[in-house]
Amino acid sequence: MCFKHFLFACIILFCSQSLSAQILNVEKSRLSGDSVNYFLGSLGLSFNTNNRSIDDDGETVSFIGLTANSDFGYISELHSFLIISQFNYTATSDDPINSTGYGHFRINFLRKRSVSYETFTQVQYDQGRGMQIRWLGGGGLRFRLKSTEKNSIYAGIGAMYEEEIWDYPGPSEAEFTTRIWKSSNYLSGRFKLNDHINLNLITYYQTGYDFDAEIFRHRVNADLNLLINVTSKLSLQTSAFIGYENEPVVPITKTIYSISNGVILSF
Repeated sequence: MCFKHFLFACIILFCSQSLSAQILNVEKSRLSGDSVNYFLGSLGLSFNTNNRSIDDDGETVSFIGLTANSDFGYISELHSFLIISQFNYTATSDDPINSTGYGHFRINFLRKRSVSYETFTQVQYDQGRGMQIRWLGGGGLRFRLKSTEKNSIYAGIGAMYEEEIWDYPGPSEAEFTTRIWKSSNYLSGRFKLNDHINLNLITYYQTGYDFDAEIFRHRVNADLNLLINVTSKLSLQTSAFIGYENEPVVPITKTIYSISNGVILSF
């Protein structure tokens, strides 16, 4: 990758507040405690490697790139409001410029209760794999299974409506659109390992029946974030993501992963 491409990527990454992982780790922006009516946020920059191969039957293509993410939230007495976004820039020998991204908005109503309510909406794209856009919206119940000063575990069950438009980059250049109602469920945990190290985990399972294709489409994703606090505002972050879809809309790799290391600035 030439210097001008690298410079162009850095400019976009620092300026972008929009849109990539298949499903987000929304838990990393949640806080517990007695404070109310305050804003929080973080900005991050990471280097990453993944295997987002276009052809499931072809050779796996390795990608190297940069990731920028921003998390913003407002915590009120009763509710919490979160906006999470990420933008990825990747480069390979076959495709020197490729990008993916997402934007996610979520509200947790009556957040202090052991059973609370959530609603969410999301938009994302994945240029390299051919996904022009995916948008979804839904809601559900959030259960507090454990909550202490150091550890917390939550589970969520709900439903959502999802629409995807794919422009598969094959010989036919065909476009595919799916519209599905899905069950959306997750299990998340936040663990304070010591005064300087925090571990965040979340696993999602989403499934729905595609009446047009007459098949069930299942999606499983797991996201891990390890944060090492350098100062009260600056942290080092290692993130790992793995996702699996049993019936992709177009014939692409069913299992994808990404690993990244970077820095997080919190405020």
